[in-house]
Amino acid sequence: MSRASPDFESLIREHAALVSRIASTYERRPALIEEVVQEILLTVFRALPNWRGDASLKTFIARIAHNVGVDHVRKSTRRPKEVDDEQAAEAPDPSKDIETRADLSLKRDKLIEAVRALPLPVRQVITLHLEGFSNTEIADALSLSASNVGVRLHRAKSALSIKLNEPARKEAAQ
Repeated sequence: MSRASPDFESLIREHAALVSRIASTYERRPALIEEVVQEILLTVFRALPNWRGDASLKTFIARIAHNVGVDHVRKSTRRPKEVDDEQAAEAPDPSKDIETRADLSLKRDKLIEAVRALPLPVRQVITLHLEGFSNTEIADALSLSASNVGVRLHRAKSALSIKLNEPARKEAAQ
């Protein structure tokens, strides 16, 4: 167990951002995102001895992250909807004082919201695409064919384009 700890710790350092970004596409509330991240990391830790190396470690982790995310969504649809204080009034982050960072943050938030609104099969594909995965890696991570990945990716891009350009269209119509 002690020999696996450093490897797992380096794995966490290397892939924590990927896991966090994937988790944030399945959950909006920061506390629950952290829970999903912890569940993903625990599942990776448990599954790591079974990794055969058929796909890259990054793909293996992404597959687990998406499976845990799907389970989270399924469980959350069974629970009554709640509004928490974090969602109602999020504290401003003082590091976002610079106008450029604020603009980038706003764009990122809009993209994440638009991705969250996509149907789950399309959301999974676009999330991995935005993480820099190739279509083949996405196919491996999600157990799909490469052509199916291409179709879903096209649908996701089209839906995101429409969703992200809605405000501009509304302004132009007025």
